Amino acid sequence: MFELQFFLIGIIQGLTEFLPISSSGHLVLFAQFTNWKDQGLFTDIAVHFGTLFAVVIYLRKDVYYFFTNIFQFKLFEDQIIFKIILATLPAIILGYFIYDYVSLYFRSIQLIALSSIVFAIILFFADRVKMESKSWNKITYIEALVVGLFQVLAFIPGASRAGVTITGARLLGYDRVNAARFSMILSIPIILASMTLSLINIFNEEYVAVNVYQSFFASLVAFITALLSIIFLMRFIKKANFNIFIIYRIVLGIILLVIYV
Repeated sequence: MFELQFFLIGIIQGLTEFLPISSSGHLVLFAQFTNWKDQGLFTDIAVHFGTLFAVVIYLRKDVYYFFTNIFQFKLFEDQIIFKIILATLPAIILGYFIYDYVSLYFRSIQLIALSSIVFAIILFFADRVKMESKSWNKITYIEALVVGLFQVLAFIPGASRAGVTITGARLLGYDRVNAARFSMILSIPIILASMTLSLINIFNEEYVAVNVYQSFFASLVAFITALLSIIFLMRFIKKANFNIFIIYRIVLGIILLVIYV
């Protein structure tokens, strides 16, 4: 049962991190439905590392370009790194102040259900915006800030970080592929920030359960699942819209409201 728990956590984290369906919401639902013992901060870091490694592998050319610019002092050529930082800052700043509060009090199934439905509907209308020939790496500072402000909404369980950032980019006219790619680019600093915060919490606690084998297993499962979900998403949205994810979120939200209200 213990290994099954870590396997499922890895599956859920990897599958939902980059799809517009909310990883935090599904993890809260998983905890509520199974009533299993909390897996601990060490495992949280492990599965986040798995998803981080997956997105870095998928975006390896972009990541290499970023590091090349940094080490060759070419930061001011296209300024994309500064724009990524700008888009990340709102969530980092707000998260520093409200992360613990949200983790403790924003875990209501009714809230997850409502936000799943509401943000799915917003994504539906955003996805109807006319797509322009705009590449994510040509994003302006104002546009980067707008997407960054949308990312703040991801602190609401059920909203989906991927979902709200894709929504923001689509509202600005970016096509689905570029919107999703910029969303994944922004996930790298956000996941790193989340891992850092978890590490700080570990050092502040007197006792932390460290399940090395199980956490490594969950991390590996999260990595494989996340990489497959990224590949699926990027291939899927080249030919289709986000309706399948929108329908899933609305149906899930309705089912949860029927059961728990």
